[in-house]
This record gives sequence, structure tokens and C-alpha cells, in this order.
Amino acid sequence: MPIAILDSGLRFVKVNRAMAEAHRTSASAHLGKTVNEVLPNLSRRIQQVLLSVLATGEPAIATMKGGVLPFSRAPQSWLAACFPCGESQIAIMALEATDQATGEALKRSNEQLEVALAGLEQSLLVNEMAHSLQAAMVTEELYRIFGRFAERLFPGKSGILYVIDSARNVVEATSKWGERFAFEPVFSADDCLALREGRTHLVRESKVDLLCAHAARDGQYAQICVPIMAQSTLLGVVHLQSRTEQASSEPFTERELRLVRITAEEMALSLANVGLREVLREQAFRDSLTGLYNRRFLQEALDIELRRALRKSWPVALIMIDVDDFKPFNDTYGHAAGDALLRAVGASLQSSVRANDILCRYGGDEFSLVMPEASLEDAILWAERWKASTTFLSIEWEGKQLQCPTVSMGAAAYPACLASEALFREADSALYSAKAGGRNQVKSIVSSSRSVPERRIDT
Repeated sequence: MPIAILDSGLRFVKVNRAMAEAHRTSASAHLGKTVNEVLPNLSRRIQQVLLSVLATGEPAIATMKGGVLPFSRAPQSWLAACFPCGESQIAIMALEATDQATGEALKRSNEQLEVALAGLEQSLLVNEMAHSLQAAMVTEELYRIFGRFAERLFPGKSGILYVIDSARNVVEATSKWGERFAFEPVFSADDCLALREGRTHLVRESKVDLLCAHAARDGQYAQICVPIMAQSTLLGVVHLQSRTEQASSEPFTERELRLVRITAEEMALSLANVGLREVLREQAFRDSLTGLYNRRFLQEALDIELRRALRKSWPVALIMIDVDDFKPFNDTYGHAAGDALLRAVGASLQSSVRANDILCRYGGDEFSLVMPEASLEDAILWAERWKASTTFLSIEWEGKQLQCPTVSMGAAAYPACLASEALFREADSALYSAKAGGRNQVKSIVSSSRSVPERRIDT
């Protein structure tokens, strides 16, 4: 059944395969063309019907005679079913009326129209879901979008989106829809036949067909598992359940079976794209040696924290940390030992900072720490405590236990320094002062002459 969607200027924006085949061309060849260009035999009355539907928002059916489609038999009677579709768009279907009685033709066309409308609405909904998925930035957003659309795409059905957690080697439920039913929130990939075999697994009768280990077993549901795959890599599975009302009826229509496969394909593409973006973003902001954030991330994070501090009227501290005598250590034991030392220092720092602190490898043997809601005095207290703990920091290298060198630190804070450039400049100057003053110490130019109050900073 030829179906097309037109814009407010009666230009084609989408056609189905039947329409393209009827014109013996591709679907893309219609796009942007007007009704007169594609269907020159349509009378002015039909165009008036289309404009009326566009203006009133009410569907209408018009009768046509003759060669409406260019390669159709003539003479022939057709029914043009026109109805609003989305914002400022119209859908039109050409229904062949072979019955002699117009009433019978209309009745048959109405039945066809209802079926076609349902299919078209699903197609539009899938397209809408695909656009939403493509705009998602993180995987958690993908899960919410999929669950929201799945409930509309599969009315009366229940389902779960499962995603493989490669880190834990398990399959985990990320979103569910429909009525409440028993399901496994976490299971092994071997427990799903679709994942094990890499293809769709359909259970029409739970008492007869082979069930997945994670599936419902109360005999009331037909079930289908469709693997989510991208470039031969298994990413998860879409699990759909249908309550079996009658033994003779099919639990899933052909359209539903096709639809669940399409949604799985859309999710596979989106998971792969978002996953790649997350990896690239992680690589862009992480230091490959220590796994800490890098200098690029530090600048962005500090600017955000300073804006937040301005709104909330709280302080922000910045500490620059440098490993003393790193070059002699590197020259003595080699670059690999130097890398191991930097990883050890980074790990020690990471285990000592608060959950909302931002720790970065600034470059070379230098680290930096942004401490939101911490004053200069708070930062100095933390720095002195961590510096003392480095006395016990060592690495094992080539069968020997190597003592880590001491560290020097410089601290600065907002609001004494009102901009990130000023914070970096002052913390760097304080660090230089600590290095020049004999190393293994914490310096702050602004507060070096003040006494530090006894306050405890939770870690």
C-alpha cells in the first residue's frame, strides 16, 4: 500500500517502499518534490483535500479515477486517505478500490487504513526514538529513553532492556516497562539463549519451548529475547513478554516481532556510539600513566568550581604538588621505575582526597588538587598530613624496596585569588618557594605568616 508523508507545501518528506516501487524509483528520489511533480494526474480536488486536512487537522478520504500511480492499470478507481501526521505534515495513502460498490470499497479501505495507520504511527515512533537515542550523551540516558519509548511501542506487553557489564561479566537490567512481573535483575550471559547463540530466541509456549534461565517460568507468558549486537559484539538483549490469553492465538504479531528486532538494532547502534564517545572523552581527560584527570580537565573543572563558589559564597583551594628530586631518581633507576613512582604517588593522593576533590596529574612529576569548600587553612592542614604519610611510601622495583622521594607543595585559595589564572600563579609561586626553601614542605605566600587553626578535614 503506497504511503507518503508531505509537508505544508505538499512536498514529499518520506515515502514507504510500496510508493517507491509503484513509481519504479528509490524513496530518496521523491524527497523535496511536490505532489504535482510526483503525481501529476491528481486532480485539483485532491490537492484541496490535502490542504483542508492540513488546515483543519481532520482526516478525509477522496475518490480518484484513472492512473493515479504512473505504472498502474487504467482505468482504475482509487481512494486517497489523507490525515494529519505530526506538526504541519500530512500522510496520504493510495488504496485501490476494485469493488463495484463504493460502500464496500470504503469499508475495506477503512480497515486497511486502521492497519496502515497503526504501522505508520509505530514507524514514526521508532524514528522519534532513534533521534532521541542519537542525541543522548551517556549510557544512562539511553536506558531511560529506550524504556520510555518501549512502553508506547509495545502496549499491553512487558519487557526489560538488559545490558552486558563487561567489567563484572554479567548481564544487568537497565530499564523495564509494562506490568509488574518476576524477572532476574542480574544474570550470566550463558543464562540467555539469545546471547549464547547470537540470534533471536522465541518462546511461544513456556511449557513446551526451551526457556532461558533468566525468563519467567509460571507458564503465563510467551517470551522473546533479541540480542543487541554491534559489529559482531554482544552488548545486551531486549526481553519482551506477552501474557498468553488463548492457546490458539499468536502471542506476538509479525509486526511486533519485526518491531522488537528494529528497536534492538537502534539500541545497538546508539550503545556503540555513546560508548565510543565516552571512551574518547575519558581518553581526552585522563592521564594514561596514572589514570588521574589531566591538565585539560583541571582547567575546565576549576572554572566550574569557581563559578559555583561565587554563587554559594564558599572557598575553593588549589594545591600544586611536586615530587622532589624526581630527575635523580629517574636517572638512577630508569624511566620505568620513574613511571612506577608517579603511579604510586598518584594512588596515594587518590586514596587521601575527599570524594568531591578533583585530583589531576598536571604534567611530568607535578600533580594538582582542587578542593571545593576548603579554605586555604583547610588545604594546608590536608597537605601537611598527606606529606607526613609519604614517609612510608615506597615502591618495589627489581626485587628491591625503593623509598619514594619527598614532596613539596604550594597552596592558594579563592576568594583571595578571584580567578583561575591568579590561583595557578599564586599556588605555583608558593610551590617554587617550597622548592627553593629546601623542599619537603608546604608553602602558601598569602598565609605563610598566619597561624593555622586546628581543624579536621574529613577524607
